[in-house]
Amino acid sequence: MGSTTSKPEQKVFTPSAPIDFSASFLSQLENSKESDYSRSQYTEKYIQDRVQQELTKLERETILKFQDTVNDSILPEDSKDLISVEKSNDKITSLKKLMQENIELTKVEVSKEITSSRDLVLKCLKDNEGRSLNCWEEVQKFKQLVKDL
Repeated sequence: MGSTTSKPEQKVFTPSAPIDFSASFLSQLENSKESDYSRSQYTEKYIQDRVQQELTKLERETILKFQDTVNDSILPEDSKDLISVEKSNDKITSLKKLMQENIELTKVEVSKEITSSRDLVLKCLKDNEGRSLNCWEEVQKFKQLVKDL
């Protein structure tokens, strides 16, 4: 139907240097039960096994690092040999308190004006679904309020 044939053309490349293979090598290749598909399957399996080994190794290392970090944070600095339940509880309590303080520092108090502006933006976006440019003024007002914060 078209101007080109539908069968793929076979291209033959001739090397510039002569290449000679022994007859035994050529017969071994011809009689080989291994195909390109099976070789690719073996290669894929080898790669998967190597990736699995590396992941297992990384998992072990990560677990060890985590255990070391936990032990270092709980054990007293002056003696790693002996630890009492009381000292470890005190250490855990101080770590919890520190974490709570960090959580409190990350909280930002938002004024009612910013909250109402945010609600207006959300309402406008819901009312104008697919036409978000209709809410440009509300978004600009909200951005300005947040910027002033």
